[in-house]
Amino acid sequence: LICVLYPVTGGPRDFARFYVLETVARVPYFAYLSVRHLKETFGKRAPGDNYRMRTHYAEADNELHHLLIMEALGGNENGLDRALAQTMAFVYYWYVVVIYSVSEQAAYHLSELIEDHAYSTYDKYLREHEAALRAAPVPPIAKKYYEDDNPFLFDLFCTVSDTAALSQTAEGDGGVELGSECPRQRPTLRSLYDVFVNVRDDEREHWKTLCNLVQFDNMEGAGGVVRSTQPSPHE
Repeated sequence: LICVLYPVTGGPRDFARFYVLETVARVPYFAYLSVRHLKETFGKRAPGDNYRMRTHYAEADNELHHLLIMEALGGNENGLDRALAQTMAFVYYWYVVVIYSVSEQAAYHLSELIEDHAYSTYDKYLREHEAALRAAPVPPIAKKYYEDDNPFLFDLFCTVSDTAALSQTAEGDGGVELGSECPRQRPTLRSLYDVFVNVRDDEREHWKTLCNLVQFDNMEGAGGVVRSTQPSPHE
């Protein structure tokens, strides 16, 4: 729906698209926290739950700052855009709550697909509009979040080693080979281009964590390579 209503054109309306996208993108992490907190309230606790909840909170905080950046760029100026984004977020929240209550892996897989799409969207936007982005200034909220704030929450959602390559693996399945450094180094922002690079890379961090949660039921994964979740082979 967002892709249909908000085609990327290189104009100011692109920020409205990203505003709607980021309003919806932060919903799953809040839904995960809601369900896990409710289960914890009724005594259903497991080792590692606190770490996972803190990570989901850090992911929600990261998506919140993406949203604040898009608002600073004027993405929320139109009342219709705000109404659409908030309505979608409300409906999507309860949908994710239901799915996550029944199957955590199914809910994580849905978010895996969404984060992968978000990464691709931002990556394409960077490639097609690099010159305009490099000529635009850094919003103060982006500088505050990426350069000035305490890095604790930023570092917390980087659960997987930093990527050594974003190219396809030898098997050609679009895997991401991992290096040895985690978390990512804090960036230096010189223009709006650098801001969008970091927003894009944040989405990849979320994708890596979600892939591991779907495939291994933990955030660190195994084997040094993160791959998109594939359908189970039929016997």
